[in-house]
Amino acid sequence: MLWDRLEAKPEVKLKRDLWDSLLREVYGEAVGEDRLFLQHTYLTILAKTVAARALERPADNAAAILSGQTLTELGIHGAVEGDFFDWVLSDPDGHILVLQLANQASRFHLKNVQTDVLKALYESLMDPEQRRDLGEYYTPDWLAAKVVKRAVPAPLTSRVLDPACGSGTFLFHAIRHLRAAGLAEGLSAAERVERATRLVRGMDVHPVAVIIARVTWLLALGEDVADRSGDLHVPVFLGDAMQWNVAETMRRPELRVEVPEAAPLRVPVGFAEDQQRLDIGIRTLDEGVKRDTPLATIRAQLQKLPGITAADLDTMAETFGRMQALYRAGRDSIWPYVLNNLVKPLWLSRDAQRADVLIGNPPWIAYRHLSATMQARLRDASQRMNLWVGGVLTTQQDMCALFTARAAQRYLKPGGTLAFVLPYAALNRPAYAGLRRGDCRDVSLLWQEAWSLDETVRPLFPVPACVLIGRRAVSGPLPKTVRRFSGALARRDASEAEADGALTVTEAAAWPPMPTLAGASPYRARFTNGATIYPRRFWFVERESAGRLGASAKAPVVRGRIGGQDKAPWKTVEPPRGPVEAEFLRPVLLGESLAPFRVLAPALAVVPMDEKGVVLDAAAARRAGKTRLGDWLTYCEAEWATHATRDVTGKPNMSLAKNLDHMRKLSIQHVPHAIRVAYAKSGTLFAACVVETPEVVIDHMAYWAPARSIGEAHYLVGLLNAEYIRIRIESMQPKGQGGARHFDNLMWELPIPEFDARDPLHQELAALAVECERVAAAVVIDPAQHFTRQCRAIRDALLAAGFAARLDALVARMPGL
Repeated sequence: MLWDRLEAKPEVKLKRDLWDSLLREVYGEAVGEDRLFLQHTYLTILAKTVAARALERPADNAAAILSGQTLTELGIHGAVEGDFFDWVLSDPDGHILVLQLANQASRFHLKNVQTDVLKALYESLMDPEQRRDLGEYYTPDWLAAKVVKRAVPAPLTSRVLDPACGSGTFLFHAIRHLRAAGLAEGLSAAERVERATRLVRGMDVHPVAVIIARVTWLLALGEDVADRSGDLHVPVFLGDAMQWNVAETMRRPELRVEVPEAAPLRVPVGFAEDQQRLDIGIRTLDEGVKRDTPLATIRAQLQKLPGITAADLDTMAETFGRMQALYRAGRDSIWPYVLNNLVKPLWLSRDAQRADVLIGNPPWIAYRHLSATMQARLRDASQRMNLWVGGVLTTQQDMCALFTARAAQRYLKPGGTLAFVLPYAALNRPAYAGLRRGDCRDVSLLWQEAWSLDETVRPLFPVPACVLIGRRAVSGPLPKTVRRFSGALARRDASEAEADGALTVTEAAAWPPMPTLAGASPYRARFTNGATIYPRRFWFVERESAGRLGASAKAPVVRGRIGGQDKAPWKTVEPPRGPVEAEFLRPVLLGESLAPFRVLAPALAVVPMDEKGVVLDAAAARRAGKTRLGDWLTYCEAEWATHATRDVTGKPNMSLAKNLDHMRKLSIQHVPHAIRVAYAKSGTLFAACVVETPEVVIDHMAYWAPARSIGEAHYLVGLLNAEYIRIRIESMQPKGQGGARHFDNLMWELPIPEFDARDPLHQELAALAVECERVAAAVVIDPAQHFTRQCRAIRDALLAAGFAARLDALVARMPGL
């Protein structure tokens, strides 16, 4: 195979490693697979051949296609460059592959295309799970077109930037919007091309996205490109809009470009901000490396550049020395490309280059999916910009909120317009409260308009979305209403005309309710989330058949249970197996173990918690004489040390025992409670029941609280199983493709009072719950059925008995409800 022959070559390995380090720094553990790098290589080659075909250039020279020479000969620069993915040219078979893919490009009809055609190519070839992990939710054409028209009322004079341009959908529609306005004003094709080049810009940190976006930008010009006057430079850049690679050294800001297995290359920020000086400087270094020019000569050449300081000169000379060493080791040809691109965010953030309008769809990446380094960066930067909520909402913090504020601070003129597609949660979830306030310390945002694209708009994204539109101005109150879209589209990437025919738009819909962290009910503080028992196959077990000799009652043989919810990397780990002392085998209630007014079959798990509530590790188990448990934990701890997520020092973030008892959610359950109330964390309908078995452990997919009396327990399960309550909180729930999901603590946003045994209404509700329990217990459950069907059978019985309607009527009579 081509890759097998070339992967060990220094130049190929460098490009693979550099690509990996660039993405890993931003996206964390979602990247790093050879398969993904090969997919990206295939995509970029195909995109580059599409660019050549769009201008009807012959595709008969692989090197010319991948280096951009095919287009440069026509005076088109920056659409295609030599980059990470031209490693295939190191082998004759690679040239053949390029030409074969060039032939495939003949399938595309590229004359005056009306949509971002390469987005469909990218999405069809990339694993949807991989795109989700990278936060790559590319925007449908109809939505991008509407956002552009709303945000850019003056396309012939407004400088527009998409700082996370992806495949270039927003750039495509911004150019189309500009072309239409230019035609209406009577501008020539050459004038329209000149304005597009000057006014419509994009950048992205993803190398493949940038390559595709450049070609998309070029295709958006349509037939105008043939009438351009002079050379054309495509203004789409590879760079991190967040500017994480800008560091302070001796109080002087500099840009650092990481080099795998070597010290970083450094460019002073002041030097990088002057585009002309930077271009000449990097060209000087590149030519000097290839000609083996002495360092003294390079210093003399750099010293002639206008405005260069002595400190800048020293830093650039040092960078030349590093580039020269890399070149001599066979690892150099990529550096001019990398330096030229990665410094562009600094140039775009200069006052003279700031945009009038920021548009786009920033990456949606939750905190829990980031690498340890990026988690620390997100937390620190969000705290600095007044966006961090933390606490139980830490894992729900999302990169897109920080990206929005930081992009406005760096790239948007004061008074300029911002229009971003964001998760629907940005409209009402507590984790986005800081973004909605708009007071981000370093920048202020005044939100003027919001669009709701909830689960009723389909197909759209894997999760519902919204659009926030505002200005860089003193923050103020949110708009009183939202513009709500709903309806079913014939296809996800429908045109704007198709969307207008299929979707209903409510211009002044109510803003979705915003849950608080405090809650309106005293029960908010009493209910707690169950234990996160993870990795699942370490703890959840099945008993192994003991054969005719029978199992040991004191230490039965069990094996870790393999299930569909196992996640990488644990789903590749062999489950533990062996005898475990019976006292550490305990029933666990999962979300699927809970039905209305009834406990279904619990799971069995190894729970290494002693009689004092201490969660044991292998050493502690052996000291306590629990050798069977010690053997089990020894295996699990070794696998944990190999596969667990690591901190910035390279060590696991926490021990296996601490992970199992994270936030004491397991050990807190050791305190014996005669009566508990538990309810499922998520689902389409409520499922709550009374738990009277002290040794049962409750999983994180449920919430629980100790009841002060059996009367209070029945009062609570009566409330929690009432459809009336679910309907009241539905508008506050997070939205998914299947509609509202996750209950969490939302019911306690309602003013549900504590149980009062003297209140006749409370007594009546508790008594009715006892009757409901009898009905639920009498339902014959087929253990082979899915738990949702088991729950449905119980609900049907409650409906048939008339108890469900009585329950809703009683709850509706409660003051405040």
